[in-house]
Amino acid sequence: MYARAPGVMLVVIVIAVIYLILLHRVLKRLQMDQKTALVLVALLYVAGFAPSVPLGGGLAMNLGGMGIPLAICVYLILKAPTKKEKWRGPLTAVAVAALVWSLDRLLPINPGSLGYELDPLYLPAAAAGLIAYLLGRSRRAAFIGGVGSILFMDLSSWAENIGRGFRDIPVVLGGGGIFDAALIAGAIGTLLAEVVGEVKERLHGGPDEGERH
Repeated sequence: MYARAPGVMLVVIVIAVIYLILLHRVLKRLQMDQKTALVLVALLYVAGFAPSVPLGGGLAMNLGGMGIPLAICVYLILKAPTKKEKWRGPLTAVAVAALVWSLDRLLPINPGSLGYELDPLYLPAAAAGLIAYLLGRSRRAAFIGGVGSILFMDLSSWAENIGRGFRDIPVVLGGGGIFDAALIAGAIGTLLAEVVGEVKERLHGGPDEGERH
């Protein structure tokens, strides 16, 4: 059993490196230059190991897992070219959070018990990518939708704990650091929106005139 440990660790490291490369690609796709994207990836990684910032009431925030991603979302909203595009991301986040929250209560707790093998971690990402595309192919909306939906669901869990009197159970927003579900959902959602759009373009023989960034 111990002989496998180095191999398992190598696989984990490779997956982590691939994820960081994809995250850098995602930030570049969100119209950030290469230097800015690299700096942000480094900040996200380092900040993920910093102590969580207490927000009160048993709620805290990890800067790498939620603080900086939220700052990126705010930046993307402010840089959106139109008022409609500014609202697209937050609306995607609300729609994804509502969908995943509903499915969480309809589907069984253990993946696979009804024949599906999709880890709940990837559901917000897939939903964010698809809903953002349906709302008007937008990488920006997909990223904001992925990150924002996890934020809303974490806040919902915290509110439920408060309502049930479990004030001693802490909830850390983005507690997984750079590998937290929020960033993963934002990254995969963005890439998925892009892939869906590119597939559609190839099927139609060219890019959509209404493509949004």
